[in-house]
Amino acid sequence: MRHHQKKTAYTALGAGFVLLLLGFGALNLFHGDREFSDRENRMLQQKPQWSLSSVLDGRFMKSFETWQTDQFVFRDGWISFRTGVDRLLGKKESSGVFLGQDGSLYEKPASAGEHTWRNLDAVRSFCLRHPELSSWMLLAPDAAGVNPEKLPSFAPVESQKEQLAQIGSYLGEDVRQISVYDTLREHREEYLYYRTDHHWTTLGAWYAYREAASVMGLEIPEENEPPLYPVSDSFTGTLVSRSGYRAEPDTVSVYWPGTQPDLIVSYVEEQAESASLYASEKLETRDQYGMFLNGNHPLVKIRTMAESERKLLLVKDSYANCFVPFLTSQFREIVLVDPRYYYGNLENLLKEKEFTDVIFLYNLNTFLEDNVLYLALEDSSTAE
Repeated sequence: MRHHQKKTAYTALGAGFVLLLLGFGALNLFHGDREFSDRENRMLQQKPQWSLSSVLDGRFMKSFETWQTDQFVFRDGWISFRTGVDRLLGKKESSGVFLGQDGSLYEKPASAGEHTWRNLDAVRSFCLRHPELSSWMLLAPDAAGVNPEKLPSFAPVESQKEQLAQIGSYLGEDVRQISVYDTLREHREEYLYYRTDHHWTTLGAWYAYREAASVMGLEIPEENEPPLYPVSDSFTGTLVSRSGYRAEPDTVSVYWPGTQPDLIVSYVEEQAESASLYASEKLETRDQYGMFLNGNHPLVKIRTMAESERKLLLVKDSYANCFVPFLTSQFREIVLVDPRYYYGNLENLLKEKEFTDVIFLYNLNTFLEDNVLYLALEDSSTAE
């Protein structure tokens, strides 16, 4: 009798599990795909189109799995539930994000891969092919690299100080380094990084600019503190979205000197222009950091009224977006290229402009994981 009852219970449990799977499957089937996740601040995978070639090379299954994960019904609630359970169990990491001892969120430092050295070789080759350019590289450590003491105890992380030293040694004298680690470390108790986002703040970019200016022969501002103007105190960034953790909302401030420079910002592929480096409408969205240069674009050209005759090519990720306002009084023209979205070749771009300087400006994490930079730097005369 007892054996029969146990068998019945197992059967009911199994049937319930199958019904649960079928129920979620039906909900996912009839639940319309979302294009964008406000919570995660990113585009979501859409249902892939089947084709024989995509099945044979594995792309279809990979896209299908991503689509199921991204479009899973009740996804946002599940992320919050999972994070809450992890916290009850004492876990201090979620999706590559650490919950710091100070309540801030810290992105886990990345490791170098094969593509890292390929990108570095491409940067060096590009600079050697163009001795007419003053070539610079600024790799910015992130909050976890500058404030490792704030991470959870025994958190397994890479030393970004050692990674930066290794990269500098690998490039040697071929690409001049703008080292900002020690400067940021010295000011680590200040508001250099957002608590909820992986970017540095305008203050962090300010300290980095002062270091860059001293190396590049640019004008160093007389004031010890930048004229910053807060425009929002409700910013909740990507680290919250990714991890499910909560942290105190951030303040977004812009660099606002006494006189605003006259300039024109051209978003080339979008065929749009603006007379400002800031897009205030972004403050009404979740991506408030996108107010700097209106977010990420493949190619942006900035024409200024600076007295300088220097022209800058800035190869960058989004860390550069709040750094650019410090440069507009120092260069007559600034052209920004984000290789993650730009499908052209920089050699062709150089033929259009007589640049005097080039800066490769990245967050270290982004640079270590980037697998497209070398494509933009290929020598078009030898590329097949």
